[in-house]
Amino acid sequence: MFIWYMVDTVFAGFVFWRNVMLQVLAAAVITWLDYALAPFPFPHVNVFLSQALIHLLAILSISFAIKYYNREKENTLNLTLTLAKSLDSRDPYTAYHSDNVAYYAVCIAMEMKLKRKQCGHIYIGGLLHDIGKIGVPEAILNKPSKLTKEEYEVIKQHPVIGYEMVKHISFFEKNGVLDMILFHHERYDGTGYPHGLQGTDIPLAARIMAVADSFDVMTSRRVYRHEADIRYALDEIRKHKGTQFDPDIADVFIQIVEREGERIFSHPRNILTKSM
Repeated sequence: MFIWYMVDTVFAGFVFWRNVMLQVLAAAVITWLDYALAPFPFPHVNVFLSQALIHLLAILSISFAIKYYNREKENTLNLTLTLAKSLDSRDPYTAYHSDNVAYYAVCIAMEMKLKRKQCGHIYIGGLLHDIGKIGVPEAILNKPSKLTKEEYEVIKQHPVIGYEMVKHISFFEKNGVLDMILFHHERYDGTGYPHGLQGTDIPLAARIMAVADSFDVMTSRRVYRHEADIRYALDEIRKHKGTQFDPDIADVFIQIVEREGERIFSHPRNILTKSM
């Protein structure tokens, strides 16, 4: 009977967490079934109501926990979108860069059959991967000519800056978002930055992000690069398989783009909700 009590109460909490009236009804039905199936006489009404109240409190506790989790998740997503928009607003040429990278990264993750929840975390990482550029002077960030060695060293600090900015947000730490921010410029052959990680020492989500980020750089109009066609971008990704990119992830993305063609650019802006 105790197992029945636990299962039906938890089930009711998960199913009816949005509706208090249904929670009350569920508590009454569960209590009635408890006694209807028991091998002893039906109790006095006061005992019945007391037991129903216990069921209801358990259901309400579960419902409250679900509501709290959803509220925290929504707050995290709102924070993510605000941070991403504040970054992209600094440069009209990269107005959709974070959004594009997030979308391409989720396409790869879905093609690799990663869990839906992990795809959602990768989307958040895509939105925030360049957040550290908020700490880079605009004169360097938007410079139309080639960067000097010193200026490039400043740019290379943005993964660390971004990591330091959001490292205390527990959701980002627990779900790999910090890895994507810090390691998306690591290279598969170990020549990337900031830590020179190599191969599978680079977190999977960061390896996915590296391919998605590079593709958008090569196919988006920026102050330092004109529009590049899809074929050029795919050729570059092929050329750098095993050096800059994880070869397996590169192959997955190449297959996606060859299948989708120019439709890859017409992605839905609401993919975040579809991936969570």
